[in-house]
Amino acid sequence: MEPCKMLYLNDRPPINVDNGRAVSSRAHGVLIDTFPSVTLQSSIRPDSYSINIDSHSQAAKESLQGTIIPIFFGQDSFNDHDALVISEVNGITLHDLAKENLGVQHETLEKHLKSALSAFDDHEAVYWDAKLDNFLFCAGVNPEQSKVMIVDHEQVEFPRPLEPWLGNINSRSAPDLISKFKYRQNPNRPPSPAGTCYQPGVEDGEAGWESNGLQRTRTVNKKEASQVDTGSGIE
Repeated sequence: MEPCKMLYLNDRPPINVDNGRAVSSRAHGVLIDTFPSVTLQSSIRPDSYSINIDSHSQAAKESLQGTIIPIFFGQDSFNDHDALVISEVNGITLHDLAKENLGVQHETLEKHLKSALSAFDDHEAVYWDAKLDNFLFCAGVNPEQSKVMIVDHEQVEFPRPLEPWLGNINSRSAPDLISKFKYRQNPNRPPSPAGTCYQPGVEDGEAGWESNGLQRTRTVNKKEASQVDTGSGIE
């Protein structure tokens, strides 16, 4: 497999390494030519972070890896930074897909989003960070072979018990993401009234549409999923 890796250091400047080449400043990382088809991704953890997860979350993590989330190979350090080694994902963020207007049908994209998010439902997990730049569209030979992968899992929770109202969060995120996608394609049109309401993935003070995203690269990954005790996050 072709070696093309990214060392992603959260919001830190790119690190100069041998056999590496800088990528866009929006990614704040470097591509590494020393690891075979994996992504080395940093994760600066707070002291309170725990990698212990319950058996339910462990089963979910193992089931979802390689399907809707990257495969987690292990933890290491690189240039004095904690790092995760995860699989390469070939795709484009929905943020950039909307800007490039590559002709992906909204109905097809929404179907793939629902499929990815429903996988969290299958494991009684809730994904709170539904932003366009957290989802990668991975094109297949034909539309049916395409899929969406989720690359930022920091705000995945496994709440116990799962309150009834939480069961709708994932299903509502797909049409909300499509609305944001359409807005990115045509930013001059008025946003829908729902744009000013609370939505998963929209931080306080935002007007309903996120303003940042990752650049298009062969490998786009962000941070390790981590959440403890309302449920553990997915690595």
